Amino acid sequence: MIELQPDLDLTTAQAERLLDAWLVGPVVCSEIVPLQGGIVNSVFRLEFDRPPHRAVVKIHGRDGDTFAAEARALEYLGAETACPVPSVYLHDSSARLIPYSFLLIEDVPGVCLKSLDLEPSERADIDVQLADVLGELHDHRGRGWGGVDTDDTSETWADLFAARLAAARAHPAVAERLAADVLARVDEAIDLARPALRDPGRPTLVHGDVWDGNLMVRRENGRWRLTGLLDPDLQFADVEFELAYLEVFDTPREAFFAAYADRQTLRPGYERRRLFYWLHTALVHVALFGDEFFCHFTARTADSIARRLAP
Repeated sequence: MIELQPDLDLTTAQAERLLDAWLVGPVVCSEIVPLQGGIVNSVFRLEFDRPPHRAVVKIHGRDGDTFAAEARALEYLGAETACPVPSVYLHDSSARLIPYSFLLIEDVPGVCLKSLDLEPSERADIDVQLADVLGELHDHRGRGWGGVDTDDTSETWADLFAARLAAARAHPAVAERLAADVLARVDEAIDLARPALRDPGRPTLVHGDVWDGNLMVRRENGRWRLTGLLDPDLQFADVEFELAYLEVFDTPREAFFAAYADRQTLRPGYERRRLFYWLHTALVHVALFGDEFFCHFTARTADSIARRLAP
């Protein structure tokens, strides 16, 4: 699991070096603005004296090519789908330009949805727009499960996802932050995952991390419009993995699901299967952040699986 590094610094000289490399010539950076929403990485908007005058850079100090998968995902989405994502300008992990791995991308117009307090009708309008975007995305199908470059048709979704659950459960912080009785119920729930997920439909292209912190919106002509989806964890998965994630954060989704149903049909039993996707999200958040909400959410979800699915 990736190390959190949301508090790194970027100097003007460092920003100009990476801008110079991208634009192939001297660039004067006039402002570096830290952006909200950088939980895993440190994120900045750069303003400079050459077109396009603005860009966003994400930095991370961990060894390895931290942003390679994200860069490929954004390029794939931009080329193969109608999903509104930022263009990739430059990414590098060599530490030759700056002492970090970095990803330099387009500055998507608008503000992060998480920063807004909208009226219910405005929120519902955005969810209808999101349903249209994800409905188109979910029309794209793959041959196998996992990354978009996979051609492996031998592994089942149930096996792949049960392994993900087990890996999240095995993180040392999970055992430290959850009570023994909760861990026992989690283990029982994980044992039920394979039979519960044995009929996942076709491998479907999903964004993989759709929540308000990754949605950009802009006010246009008196209406909020969805302008971008950020930070994809792109993969071919059970589409319910994506849909369940939308419901984790206690956001009302009636408008989304009503609009989504006009494009895609939910399989019977979604309300049971989504519990396993919630459990995975809960365990990952317990491991990374340890916040009280997800500790309680883990316990509640494991209990729900036991009540509804245990023999």
